[in-house]
Amino acid sequence: MTEEHKCKECEKTFTSADALNMHNRAKHPALYKAPKLTTAVKKKIRNWSIAVIFVALAFWGIIALLQQETPSQNLNVMIKDASHIPKGAIHWHPHLKISIDGKEQRIPTNIGISTGKIVDTHLSGMQMSPLHTHENDGIIHLENNNPSTKPETTTLGYFFYVWDKKFSKECIFDYCTDKGTLTMTVNGKENTDFENYLMRDGDEIVITYISNSGSAS
Repeated sequence: MTEEHKCKECEKTFTSADALNMHNRAKHPALYKAPKLTTAVKKKIRNWSIAVIFVALAFWGIIALLQQETPSQNLNVMIKDASHIPKGAIHWHPHLKISIDGKEQRIPTNIGISTGKIVDTHLSGMQMSPLHTHENDGIIHLENNNPSTKPETTTLGYFFYVWDKKFSKECIFDYCTDKGTLTMTVNGKENTDFENYLMRDGDEIVITYISNSGSAS
């Protein structure tokens, strides 16, 4: 025998709880009871929620990777002799100064750490460029477990590559020799290697550009 379900308000009878619930929803909202979620439905909702979160995280990761800043400059160095580069870990600190028409250019902090995004494992196991800065004092931290395997990472040009700035015998930033003079000294002596220069610990490197219309003060 089919169980009857009676409306408490108007005393109408219905053959199912669903029918009674639909009646109450339409005629007596105060008596309407929202259907309870079954265990199966709850499980489905949980699984779908996990799937949506997973897809969202994966999508965010892909977007972050695509948006990751990479240098627009090309690395173009020529290493003539890398025999002096040690086979083993180094932690060198050459110092770089850049002067444009007599004005010293600030070298930012955290190049190769939070900017440039050329990453590699350095001595402490952190992910960063083997050439990087910590302060704006012009000191380049050259840290590498074995630079002889990648000698280009010890060149001055590689530092500018990580920094995503232009540097060669023709240009420093957007200042080029067609409109001025570009010179470089290392430890007080003129050096014409420019981007190809293999840096050493304690180097004092000075890059100077004087435009044809400018003057060093």
